Amino acid sequence: MARGNKVMSKINLRALLLSGALALFGPPGLAADLLSAPKQMPPEAKASDPLIGFSFYSQYATDYNFRGVSQSNRQGSFQTFFEAQFFNNFAYTGLYTWQVRLPTRPDFEFDLTAGIRPVFEKLSLDLGVVYYFYPNEQRLINPTNGAFLTTANSDFIEYAGKALYQITPELIVGANIIHAPSFFGQHATATYTSGTIAYTLPASWFSFLPEAYAGGFSISAEGGHYFIGAAKTSATGFDASIGRFATVDLPSYNYGNVGISYNYKNILIDFRYHTTDLTPTQCFTFTGDYRGYFNGGRSGWCGDAIIGAIRWQASTSAPGIYAEPSGLFGFFK
Repeated sequence: MARGNKVMSKINLRALLLSGALALFGPPGLAADLLSAPKQMPPEAKASDPLIGFSFYSQYATDYNFRGVSQSNRQGSFQTFFEAQFFNNFAYTGLYTWQVRLPTRPDFEFDLTAGIRPVFEKLSLDLGVVYYFYPNEQRLINPTNGAFLTTANSDFIEYAGKALYQITPELIVGANIIHAPSFFGQHATATYTSGTIAYTLPASWFSFLPEAYAGGFSISAEGGHYFIGAAKTSATGFDASIGRFATVDLPSYNYGNVGISYNYKNILIDFRYHTTDLTPTQCFTFTGDYRGYFNGGRSGWCGDAIIGAIRWQASTSAPGIYAEPSGLFGFFK
């Protein structure tokens, strides 16, 4: 392979990681983040390899879906992200915010992330850690007997690894493994594994559009399995016969999504279908959806869902209209 092709491959992979950090830590609700193959910037619009760079976005999604499970009660969710990258994106630290509607009614979800992203030719790795923080939670209590229905603190930490391989400039495949020692504060181990694939669609398929708008479409999919252990908290109840909290097995499950996304300059639009094999009863056990206490122990938070999202995004590697002399007016060209 010529050196020029090797350099271009590294540019593609780094741009993919910058625009797709959410795929490692955030919800699969917008899996196109991980999977959209990047478009090449013209030389005059590309920034030189920075010692310090950044990436940010602000988006609205019709649901906040975390690995197949709604975190916003099947309602819309405002979400933001900011990340600082160091040594040409080798190391990073970031902050996500998610609007949630969980049983413990936290104000928001805040995700603090850090890690490294080494790149080897067409292979890139992302090795990191994320801390999920839910401020001002309110424990649910059974009004009839005073029993705890939820834990007091859902905060938890995950250790994550992701690999991406660029088969062609248009086709990228990946694999993820993510582990939590105490998932959602339940003292249950949880390991999520998945495979991903993304393909940038040829602009010729959209020749009916003006040339400037025809090249931003891609399709992507993810399939995975969540291995989850047993919960042991005050919400599972104290068992006097054994002198400790009782254990409740949380259901492991399969998850998948497939969707199409469109990227034009700083705008990303995504429509995606999500599905799991959790039953409504298993979903209630898994989520603690408060309605399950009144409807016979069922929840619809894990069922099939079609979710749309729209995002405004930019980074130092792909600034979009921010690199154009016309500024915001350049968005309409």
